[in-house]
Amino acid sequence: MKKMTGYPSIDLPQSKDAKFFEKNPIIPSVDMITILKLLSKNNRNIPAIDCNELHATYQQLIDDAHTLCLAYRELGVKKGDIVTISLPSNYQAITSFLALNELGAITTFIDNYSNKEEIISYLNNYESPIFINYDRTNEENEEIKQKTHVKYIITLSEKLKNSLDINNNYRLNNSDEYIDFHTLGSLAKYQKDRIHLPNKGNDDSLILYTSGSTGQPKAVVLTNKNILSAQMYAGNTSHTENITGTKTMTCVPLRYPYGMVTSLLTSLLWGKEAIMTPDWDSNTVEYYFKKNPNIIFGSPAVLEMTLRFLPKDMDLSNISHFISGGDFLTLQHANRAYDFFAKHNNTSIEIGNGCGNAETVSIGSTPVGIPLKQSTAGKILVGTTPLIIDKDVPDDKPIENPELLEEKKYNEVGELCLAGDYVFKEYFGEPDKTMCAKFVRNGKTFFRTGTLGFIDEEGYFTPTDRKSRFYIRSTGHKVYLDNVQNIISMCDNRIADCAVVKMPDENELFINKAYIVLTDECYDTEDTKCEIFDKLMFPVSENAGTLKEYEIPKEIEFVKELPRKAGTEKIDYTVLENEALKTLNANAQKKQKTL
Repeated sequence: MKKMTGYPSIDLPQSKDAKFFEKNPIIPSVDMITILKLLSKNNRNIPAIDCNELHATYQQLIDDAHTLCLAYRELGVKKGDIVTISLPSNYQAITSFLALNELGAITTFIDNYSNKEEIISYLNNYESPIFINYDRTNEENEEIKQKTHVKYIITLSEKLKNSLDINNNYRLNNSDEYIDFHTLGSLAKYQKDRIHLPNKGNDDSLILYTSGSTGQPKAVVLTNKNILSAQMYAGNTSHTENITGTKTMTCVPLRYPYGMVTSLLTSLLWGKEAIMTPDWDSNTVEYYFKKNPNIIFGSPAVLEMTLRFLPKDMDLSNISHFISGGDFLTLQHANRAYDFFAKHNNTSIEIGNGCGNAETVSIGSTPVGIPLKQSTAGKILVGTTPLIIDKDVPDDKPIENPELLEEKKYNEVGELCLAGDYVFKEYFGEPDKTMCAKFVRNGKTFFRTGTLGFIDEEGYFTPTDRKSRFYIRSTGHKVYLDNVQNIISMCDNRIADCAVVKMPDENELFINKAYIVLTDECYDTEDTKCEIFDKLMFPVSENAGTLKEYEIPKEIEFVKELPRKAGTEKIDYTVLENEALKTLNANAQKKQKTL
């Protein structure tokens, strides 16, 4: 077959066989809670959420969200407020989002592993009127309250996480600043109920997080229209109405768009039962798979956990799709998985990659509902416009003349840019970065994804590289290596240079290893190493950069210098990853000989 030499942005190959309204969808200007109510109107009594021991139908989900809406209104939350939530990926998190969406408030999810200093920074940045957290102590809550403008702190206790009851006795007094999540139903009774008038599509809805080339998270502001557009584009591409199976399993934390939107909201809008996995790790994999999911939203890390920790005799014939996001699933990894599932009574599963960014609501392409091409990330979404530009176009300043950009043809590698109504509104408080990330060409607003690759004549996208370094641990947490590296570099003035890479681990899938170059006057002793570890675990001041528990390197190795790519000052991380693997294998061999 002769290769075509056209341009993806002109030919729109992914839309070749689509219907007119799939290519040109009409996006309703409403909020997400209204869409959910409309789509579930005739199926309110079917299961919606399975979260550990907690189960809820669509009617219960909508009712609980409305009750929380009244409670948050009683606490003074109003349209446009930004509410910060630090919960696991659980039922109370999704009901709170829907409640705030009904109010017209904006939800931002942050890691429930965040330390007090991070939380205080977020709360002050967003001027959040309330803070919803998980099982924090009275002392922690009091310190957070004193250092922010938060009026009320709501805590979900660990012992009640599986309870649907939110009507425990409570009467709000002006002096009550700390509230038990399970008393919010009592607060709702003080608010007069009224008919919900939908908020607008262009109203802000979510603030979720991404990472740039430095690993520093950026706060991505998404509107109702952004989220709904992404859902419609993906649905029109994969024809989700034809996908069999009633249960999905989301194995990604809700603070990532792939977890909150692509996995969870997609499941609910499809009318599926969403299995949530707030306690996902090597010890709970079997527990969650015994809930018999049909469609799994995961990552290469989730797949690897599946291969390692499920019993050999477990029947997995119920699974129809494994959709990998967050990181790229290699062909070798997919083939291992196909062999694994075949041994577990499943020869019909589809295992495919998607790709996306927070700035496009985590969806840029999909492998679902189309013929699989295993080495690709599926098809670019119908209704969107892709553009491949030269990979060397600087991304630290705005593109001055977008119309003059050279466009790559089919099968030519460059940076993927995407246009559509799902392109985010802005980075919160960072207009300069917003201007660098977006540009207008031929009347369309494009987002620069930072992902390198090419589009073929059928509209499939094949990623070849990316501009940021990260990996996903077995627990679903993303680790941005450049960010970890920067914090380590600044933690001690004896560190002259530093590089951090991932290293395979038996239980965590990957862990961090740091290679450190010390200043000339310092000695690479075990005492020095211990002192640096102490500073990473216990920062010396509130202004010092802090690492989350899962970001702290398990190993530090002192070296004289770091390897560089030929002719450049760029660190050659591939060399260091290979060195880490060699050391790991050598230590394993020594241990085996000892045994």
